[in-house]
Amino acid sequence: MGTPTSSYDGEALSAFLADLGLVLGAEDLEAVTDRYDLPALFVGPEKSTVLGSPEEVLDLSRQGPAAARAREAVAVLPELVAVEEVGWALLWVDVRWSYRDELAGEIAGERCRYLLRRGRGTFEVCVVAPVE
Repeated sequence: MGTPTSSYDGEALSAFLADLGLVLGAEDLEAVTDRYDLPALFVGPEKSTVLGSPEEVLDLSRQGPAAARAREAVAVLPELVAVEEVGWALLWVDVRWSYRDELAGEIAGERCRYLLRRGRGTFEVCVVAPVE
């Protein structure tokens, strides 16, 4: 039995996540549109919400337990926790986001799982699910 190989580019995935953190932190509506396959789906512990516009994506990113402390952050860094391939075009990606202050100290953190689709030479967010 051979060693399983991944068919996704790990460096491209890491770059996409770092870029996603920058885009959401900057609240760049046009860039959010390029990174999400809208409409996307947010699946929370109490309800699911369809995200039909970049404004709805940004509103969602402003909510949650880490959001208030994260507003003081000057950097948002992703830590890739796990990747599960779901067919050739889809990945479940578990990410821990670290919100950092000007001295690079963590002021907040949170985890999310994303269903990403490969497309247009990069990835697109289809589903967001917080991990508690």
